[in-house]
Amino acid sequence: MKTLELTTERLLLNQPHIDDIPRLVEIMKNPVYNQNTTNIPFPYTETSGQFWVNLAKEELEVGNAYIFAIRLKGSSTIIGGIGLGIDKANNKAEMGYWLDSEHWNKGIVTEAGKAILQFGFDTLHLKKIFASYFTFNEASGKIMQKIGMQQEGVLKAHTLKSGEYLDHVFYSVINGCSLLLC
Repeated sequence: MKTLELTTERLLLNQPHIDDIPRLVEIMKNPVYNQNTTNIPFPYTETSGQFWVNLAKEELEVGNAYIFAIRLKGSSTIIGGIGLGIDKANNKAEMGYWLDSEHWNKGIVTEAGKAILQFGFDTLHLKKIFASYFTFNEASGKIMQKIGMQQEGVLKAHTLKSGEYLDHVFYSVINGCSLLLC
């Protein structure tokens, strides 16, 4: 079985595991995670957690996604998730992330995001990494800016969620480009 681990100054990024499920279910009781994402269900159940843990393992094996649990160094407790969904045909990936609201506004996702970008470019040799957020979730856009992404545009009515069409703001960073040259 493959495993991956990335470290930063304060964080350990590694594979989610079965022991994380009770904490996942507890964190995801907050409907904000469903509201701010396209793929986190609500209510979030033990089955949802099992699906995510298994998805991380299965996709890593075939290289279709690299899904990491975010943990503070020295702690085994999951506080978030971050990952890359790989588009092999186009040598690019979509980044997604979430963080326990108890840890918001501490620069944790910014730190994890920088590590994921470095992994995507230096290890996976991707050409482009992109991410998007719903227009009402500006905090997510600030993270994208802080990790060096540039806004590409706004896709109008891109997602139908709970009977409402939502706009996505798209950001990206291209490997080998400075902010001024691409």
